[in-house]
Amino acid sequence: MIVFWRLFLSYFLTDFILGFRSADFWSPQNRNKRLAWQVGLFLVLAYGLCYGYLTMRWPLLELIHLPGWAVIPLIALFSAFSSRFFDFGGKIKYGYFLSFFLRTFVNLLFLFLCVPFYVLYETGNFFAEPWIIFTVGMVLTTRVLERCIFTIEQDRYGRDYPSFDEQWMLMMARAIFFLIMLLPGWRWVVLLLVWLGACLYARRIRLLDVSRFAFYVGIGGAVFFGFLVRLRFFLI
Repeated sequence: MIVFWRLFLSYFLTDFILGFRSADFWSPQNRNKRLAWQVGLFLVLAYGLCYGYLTMRWPLLELIHLPGWAVIPLIALFSAFSSRFFDFGGKIKYGYFLSFFLRTFVNLLFLFLCVPFYVLYETGNFFAEPWIIFTVGMVLTTRVLERCIFTIEQDRYGRDYPSFDEQWMLMMARAIFFLIMLLPGWRWVVLLLVWLGACLYARRIRLLDVSRFAFYVGIGGAVFFGFLVRLRFFLI
């Protein structure tokens, strides 16, 4: 599953990098420009991360086997297509969250059905590369969790896209929770409580000016992802 996690990382890093552009970049008027950036950036990241596996035969949806370098552009095009197809925001109830969830689900399923499993047979480990798993956990904690929370609040309250400052402050807070979970021994318990107290105080004085839902779901998600990566580092 080495290839799967590398493509997984490429997919979410693409969203992570593009997500810091202005709201105008994500407007319907700039949809074609956004899709072109999305395809191009994914190709760069996927080719770079999967460089050693590009000549390996990949099963395209278990229908035909092609070299990895030929499958990656098809994955990029499918990702761009799904971004346009699964766009229900403002059209149906809970449309923004459904768009995020369905787009993520079908893209990860497409990745899973296209990656070679030979590497899994060789390593015998679903989480073979610690540095990839760590980076995946960090991206899930910082970017993916933010997008999930935002789409839910957008459906519930119609809120605007988070400002640049709000994004970075909340991501740093969640990232620290994630990193604390990776400390050896039991020191992480004390530091986790200390950092939780600091974040509660920051929210009280409105330094972290976010909803209760975003605050606690963000913390819970960061701790959860940190715990999963901790299992990989210390138990596998």
